[in-house]
Amino acid sequence: MAIEVVVDVAAPLRTTYDRWTRFESFPRFMPLVQAVTQVRPTVTRWRLGRGPLHHEFEAEVVEQHPDERVAWRSLDSRFPHRGEVTFAATGERRTRVRLVLDDDVLAHRWSEPVVRRLAVAQLAAFGRFVEGVGDAGETWRGTIRRGRVTAVEKDAPAHPGWVHG
Repeated sequence: MAIEVVVDVAAPLRTTYDRWTRFESFPRFMPLVQAVTQVRPTVTRWRLGRGPLHHEFEAEVVEQHPDERVAWRSLDSRFPHRGEVTFAATGERRTRVRLVLDDDVLAHRWSEPVVRRLAVAQLAAFGRFVEGVGDAGETWRGTIRRGRVTAVEKDAPAHPGWVHG
């Protein structure tokens, strides 16, 4: 059984998607995320925790389609999980964000109600963040298929820390 959480955000589709894909900003709205670092165009390193307790893992973006979808998988066998987030315009300045986490999260010493509560709280915090900060400015807008960058929008800026090659 997967966990699904949906939030409606009072922001345009492009702004909402662009904010989500700026992974390094996640610590600004997710208290359990201490840092996110871009390792390669499709791989990020995450540091989660509170106080002296923390866990680091790498995640790979396996699918990314601008203004539509981002899907990832953990590269850490100690914290295996997969997930995806999809975006859909529901009005001129409204976007529905749908997060789906797979069962592997539940198998890692977490109960379904705990994971669901965390996901609801974090996705709601993301919505408030986007509504409060507005446009993401210049962002990298590429397409990733099967873990490989396959296209980048014309004249798109390079994502900070990314090396395209």
